[in-house]
Amino acid sequence: MIKVVFLLFLIGHVLADFYLQSSKLALEKNQFFRKLLKHCLIYMLTMIVIIIPIINLKLLQWAIIISLVHFSVDWIKFLLKNKFTFSHNIDISVFFIDPLLHLLTIIFAVVSILSVPIDYLGWIGEVIEQSQIDLLNVLSWVLIILTIIKPTSIIIRKVLFHYQPTNDNESDGYPNAGALIGILERLIILLSLSVSQYSAIGFVLTAKSVARHNKIADDPKFSEYYLLGTLLSSLLVITLYLMVF
Repeated sequence: MIKVVFLLFLIGHVLADFYLQSSKLALEKNQFFRKLLKHCLIYMLTMIVIIIPIINLKLLQWAIIISLVHFSVDWIKFLLKNKFTFSHNIDISVFFIDPLLHLLTIIFAVVSILSVPIDYLGWIGEVIEQSQIDLLNVLSWVLIILTIIKPTSIIIRKVLFHYQPTNDNESDGYPNAGALIGILERLIILLSLSVSQYSAIGFVLTAKSVARHNKIADDPKFSEYYLLGTLLSSLLVITLYLMVF
């Protein structure tokens, strides 16, 4: 059951920090304190709602504590970004330190409730038991799918921003098609890993390369950028799969 709690907290964090936070709000929360409060309120409500199937007073307390720590970390970022101008390298470092702190907070919360009896709320446990749902497996799939769609896309964009060719423009293809291709690529790699069809991964990467063959051949900078993006995308999916499953 404690694994279920851990997965629920992680899913709540991913939902609140990436899916329920628009790009506009992500920028504005570093400029306006009321936008930061709005984001943190959404975060707290999400963390509370996500644990409703197994909620008890102790879990509710820790959901609120996790949310308050989240606010504290984001508030410190807010103060620093309004006082200093971050270079690209510092911005990347802050970007990775931020989720690490949140993850450590969730781990600490889960460890602190190891001795607390946790059970499903009311009829929810009966439904799960009668339907023989492997809730742990379902939550693992929900978490990894949510993670490889949006957070992973943001990580890749942040890390590779410095390497993006200056002459790259949207006229070479449909707007945002590259991001969608990347998401589909990661989903196919994930499914291939789950059924041990590793050769299918090579097929996907080959098909992706064929589509950009001319530009890869004609533009060395784009080819390096493209290769870095493909390798980083694949590495993140494989790493997440090994960590979750």
